[in-house]
Amino acid sequence: MKTGWKRGYRVAVVGAAALLLAGGAVAVADAAHGGKGKAAKTAKKHVAKRLVRSGVHADVSLIRADGTTDAFAVDRGTVTVASSASLTVLRPDGKSVTLSLSSTTLSRGTVAVGKHVLVFSRNGAAFRVRGPGAGMTVAIAATVQAHKSPIVHVDVKFIRGDGSTATAALDRGQVTDASTSSLTIKRADGQSVTFTLGANVIVRGRLAVGGKALVIQRDGAVVRVLAGGTKATTAIG
Repeated sequence: MKTGWKRGYRVAVVGAAALLLAGGAVAVADAAHGGKGKAAKTAKKHVAKRLVRSGVHADVSLIRADGTTDAFAVDRGTVTVASSASLTVLRPDGKSVTLSLSSTTLSRGTVAVGKHVLVFSRNGAAFRVRGPGAGMTVAIAATVQAHKSPIVHVDVKFIRGDGSTATAALDRGQVTDASTSSLTIKRADGQSVTFTLGANVIVRGRLAVGGKALVIQRDGAVVRVLAGGTKATTAIG
């Protein structure tokens, strides 16, 4: 069970980085939390790919169990200008983004004018570029998992292809208090966080003090809670 929990959370985080590029945190979490085997793996890959294709930009910030933080941006679009020093990408929302390249930038797949790419950057400098044939979900996984300390919080602001914006957040920790209207978890970084649970919040598994929980928020409101334990599904409210 412990292994399954870690695997499920890892996939949810990967989905968040892809992010919730599209605003499908719940879809990713569902794929991550339920099922095993070939069919489940195929479903997870399908959801991640759909998210990548739907969103055009995401600002992702992370907090890890050891208290360290990270922040990066993800942009998806078509290459309009490419050189050894920079890359310009035209996103589906009409915005053109130019990012610097260096000898440390990891590039995979075909990166050329007219090709679609996924670019990860910090402060305007690209550190990972993924072109066609390189496996987008692999790049996302490598970006958020390139650290030994586990992630306990993810915060994402994203832009869709139609220009609309939204936010999503994930928190992971041990349940210290739970009721039909609120939930408090203590994350591994020592922070205690209390969430308000509305009537439409869906809980997968069984919430119990001392157990584990992954809380998913969209636009500031809790939409789903994944609790370690059983496969039972319960609606709070």
